Amino acid sequence: MIKNCTIISLIIFLSCGLYEDTEQPDIYFQINDFDMLPMGRTISDMMMGPNNNFLYLCDYNNNSMIKISTQGTMKIMNELIVGSHPVAMDISPDKSHIAVAMEGESNVYLISMEDFTISTIISVSLMNMNDIVYVNSNRLLLSSTTDPTVITYDIDSETELSQSILNGELLIDQEDTIAYVASSSSIKKYHISNNQASLSPYVADPFGFSATINHFIINDDILYVCLNNKEDSESIRSIYSYNASTLTFAGKYQVGSPGLGVVVDTNNERIFIAPQDADENGVFIIEFDAQTKLEKNYYLAAGNLKEKCMVIDQTSSYIYILVNTPGDNDSFEPYNNYPFDLQRIEIYN
Repeated sequence: MIKNCTIISLIIFLSCGLYEDTEQPDIYFQINDFDMLPMGRTISDMMMGPNNNFLYLCDYNNNSMIKISTQGTMKIMNELIVGSHPVAMDISPDKSHIAVAMEGESNVYLISMEDFTISTIISVSLMNMNDIVYVNSNRLLLSSTTDPTVITYDIDSETELSQSILNGELLIDQEDTIAYVASSSSIKKYHISNNQASLSPYVADPFGFSATINHFIINDDILYVCLNNKEDSESIRSIYSYNASTLTFAGKYQVGSPGLGVVVDTNNERIFIAPQDADENGVFIIEFDAQTKLEKNYYLAAGNLKEKCMVIDQTSSYIYILVNTPGDNDSFEPYNNYPFDLQRIEIYN
């Protein structure tokens, strides 16, 4: 009996030892299958330049601005050291300067777009700045995560003025001099006249929770906002849109998790959304039809995505996103957690 048990045990052992899993995935991708620019940077903001030739990025951890050529193979053209932790930027209406707000100091840097050098450093009263926009070529609007009020700064007269505007993510309709603010509770609209802001009677419905704003854009009189609820992120499965004129609800786009970024093509027909979560097949940029609000196409990303860091070029040919390729996430180096690389995705015709 013992002998038979030994033989059976040996057969089972050999069977297990000889088994080899030869099953292969149907489709798999390596990093070199994507159109990538390796950077390993922690980027806080990204904008396309006015002529489609360059991307500009705020490198939060390295206290620098990066200029990237998008013609042919992507490459870093220049890097400029600025102040402590650049967090947000905007391009002036005359396309002459980039205004960069610092989270780590109370200064705004104006960078010449002609030669990519610092032309002016502006001292302001705000600490912990989180957003900056041009009201016009000579006036800036700035917000902070800790100071109670938004300020305007007149570049010509070098004067600062506090405004009765809630802090949050900022947008400007420069033609009508209207500011939109996505705060933690709702979206509000302000008219700016003679350097003074007044609250519009139109106020969006409250979100119903304390929201983190991942991205906020305006396109063709429609506001798009990507929200997250840090206490219950699973409850947020869509991004929301509002009519800019009345702040009434214009619709939502379901992506299964909080949105990290949203862009719209130049014809206002196609909406591209970066979700926070992956599905079983990977991380995808989801394209929606603007009219039907239904999913249309999917674009595979090379890794996890970054909030506020997704742009589309002016010809609607390419989307640029920041992706986390986790090879260096466990590095002992300071400020080197979750580095991001730049991916370019060609849009389907």
